[in-house]
Amino acid sequence: MTLFGIPIRARQVLYLLGDLLMAFLAISFAHMTRYGPLSEHARLPFILRETTAAVVFFVVVQLFLLYVADAYNPGRDYRSLRDVVRFWSAIAVGLVLQMVFSYAFPQWWWGRGLTLLAGGAFAVLLPAWRAFVCTVSPATAVRHRTVIVGAGRAGHALAEVLGQGAELGDSYELLGFIDDHVSSSPTGLPVFGGARDLVAVCQAQAVDRLIVAVRGGMSELLTQELLECKALGVGIADMPTVYKQITGKVPINHLADTWLIFGPGFLGESRVGAILHRIADIVIASIGLVLSAPIIAVAAVAVKLDSPGPAFYLQARLGLGERPFTIIKLRTMGQQAEAGTGAVWSQGASDPRVTRVGRVLRRSRIDELPQFWNVLRGDMSMVGPRPEREHFVRQLKQRIPFYGLRFAVRPGVTGWAQVMYRYGASEEDAAEKLRYELYAIQEMNPVLYALILMKTVQTVLLRPGS
Repeated sequence: MTLFGIPIRARQVLYLLGDLLMAFLAISFAHMTRYGPLSEHARLPFILRETTAAVVFFVVVQLFLLYVADAYNPGRDYRSLRDVVRFWSAIAVGLVLQMVFSYAFPQWWWGRGLTLLAGGAFAVLLPAWRAFVCTVSPATAVRHRTVIVGAGRAGHALAEVLGQGAELGDSYELLGFIDDHVSSSPTGLPVFGGARDLVAVCQAQAVDRLIVAVRGGMSELLTQELLECKALGVGIADMPTVYKQITGKVPINHLADTWLIFGPGFLGESRVGAILHRIADIVIASIGLVLSAPIIAVAAVAVKLDSPGPAFYLQARLGLGERPFTIIKLRTMGQQAEAGTGAVWSQGASDPRVTRVGRVLRRSRIDELPQFWNVLRGDMSMVGPRPEREHFVRQLKQRIPFYGLRFAVRPGVTGWAQVMYRYGASEEDAAEKLRYELYAIQEMNPVLYALILMKTVQTVLLRPGS
C-alpha cells in the first residue's frame, strides 16, 4: 500500500503501532514503580495530562532514533544480538537527549529516576516485542491472482520485481502472461495465449488482477477484452503505476509519454505547494547553517592545512529549468585535479584526485554542508535531484529517456535517489537515480519531504559517502 505516495509495508505499520504501545507501557511501568501501582500518578490519563510534553518528547524522539537506526526495515530479522544492541543504542541516545534538553525545557522532564526507569523498561519491552513479531510472523496479506498482459521487456521487468519476495510482491500471486506475439517466457511462467483468450483465461485461472505492460497503443481487440474483464470484476492497472507503487521509482525505459503527461503533476505546478516547500527550505537551511558553522570552519582550516588552494570549491551546475548556478562545497580534491582531463566521472572512494582530508569529508558528507547557503540563495532546495554539471547533462539527455524532466524542480542537497540508491558515478547509475528522482518529483508532499530528510540522517550515520 502507499501513504502520501510513499510505499508502506504492513509489517512496518505493525512495528510502529507495537513500538508506540511498548513506549506507553514503559512510561506506565516507570510511574507505577516510582509511585506504586494504585497511585493516581501511575494512571496513564493522569500522566498524559500532567506531563504531556515529557511523554511526547520521549515517544517522538525514541521512535525517530529507532527509524534512524534502521529499525523499520521490513526485510530485517530483529532477533539477533546486533539488532538488540542497535535498539539499546538508539534508546540510550534518546535518554541523553531528554536529559540535555531538560535544562532548556524543564517541562519535557520527569526527573532522572523516572527517565531511567522508562528507558530501561523500553529497552526490555522493545526487543521482546520485535522478537515475538519475527518469530510469529503476521498473517500474509491477501494475494491477488495476477496475469501480466504483455510478455515483452516491460512485462518481464515487472515480473522480476514481483518475484523478489514478500517485501515487494506480497500482494501479488503472479500466474503468467498474455501476449499475441510470444509463446514462452524466460521467467518460467506460462504464456496463456493472446488477447482473444483474455476473458477465458481470467475465468479459468480465477484471475482478479490484470497488469497491462504494453508500451505502445493497444489493439481494438485487446481493449475490448480488457473492458469485458473489467465488467467481470477483474481489477486492471498499468505496469508503470504498479512498478512505481512497489519500488518507489519510475520505470523510465518502459514508459509511454502519455503516462507522464496524464500522471501526477510536478511540484512546480502547485503554487501553494511551491511556497510551502520554499518556506521549509529556508527554515531548515537557516538552522542547518547555524548549527554546522563551527564544523564548516574547522573543516575549512583542515583543507587549507592539508593541500594548497582555497578551502571552498565553486563549480557551475545546472538548476531549475537548466539555468546555471554556482554550487559551493568544501574542496576535497587537489587544486588542479581536472587539469588536462576536463570533466570526468568521479571514481568514488578510490579516486586518486581526492586529498586525505577530502576523503574524510566525503565519507562524512561534511563537504556538502556549505550548500545550505545555496538553499538560502534559492539556487537549491533541501530536497530534490542532485545538481549536475552541464557537460554530463548534455550527454545524459541524449542517452537516457526523460532525463530533462529532473530540471522541472530545484536541485536538492539531498533527495529520494540519494537515500534509496548508492553513490553513482556512471551513466547506468544516473539512469537508475533518475527513476527515483522522477518518482519524487511526481509524488512530493510534506510527508515525503520529511521522510527524505529523516532517511538522510539515517544514511549519513549508517552508510558512509564516497
